[in-house]
Amino acid sequence: MVEFDHIIHYVKQLDTVEAEGVLPIHSGGRHERLGTENLLSYFDLRYIEYLGIYDEAIFNQHLQESVDSFARTIDVMGYEEGFIRYALATDEIHQLADRYRAQGFTPIGPVDMERKAGTETIRWKLLYIEDDSEIFPFFIQWEESKMQRLARIRQLRGDLLSPQMNIHHEVRSRKVWEAFFDVIGIWEGEVDPHTTITLSENKTPSITLEVEMDGEPVIYKGAVYKFI
Repeated sequence: MVEFDHIIHYVKQLDTVEAEGVLPIHSGGRHERLGTENLLSYFDLRYIEYLGIYDEAIFNQHLQESVDSFARTIDVMGYEEGFIRYALATDEIHQLADRYRAQGFTPIGPVDMERKAGTETIRWKLLYIEDDSEIFPFFIQWEESKMQRLARIRQLRGDLLSPQMNIHHEVRSRKVWEAFFDVIGIWEGEVDPHTTITLSENKTPSITLEVEMDGEPVIYKGAVYKFI
């Protein structure tokens, strides 16, 4: 039903990432309605999104108008650099909204989104699950087919890597998160054949990205990368 799509790493100075980042950068663009911009580092269909604010006036207007969004997470997390949220891909975004609603959750969306990447406009839909204390992953449904996206990504980065990845997430309430994942049938942490999520409890939530690639563990702009 779902696959891992991407994880967001908020950075205050996006223009430094391409030159000094942990991983190669393959593309990027702007969310003009949100006042944010990004750079993307692909593994395969999965990627890391380095997200920054390019227009504070537009961004602040978005904060006043939105209940939840990936951009709003920057504000909720106190503008601290690091991993702030991740997205799960689906082809059944409307059905997912209904399933979460039926289980007592509060879905927001689906919301139509787009970003400008040069002369290209890329479009998708997003679904958020609102909670008073936890910042859940959000869901994304791309307008492109999976084959179209793979072709576009191969043009950007060449050969795909497809490493095993684990998102280690420290959360306030493991019980609440297990209920969230239960709706989409993730009980043992396996999101897809190449991605797992492990949970532990901590009063201060955090995310660590573990990737099966050569390299030394590093803390880069507030985010913990473990290459294993």
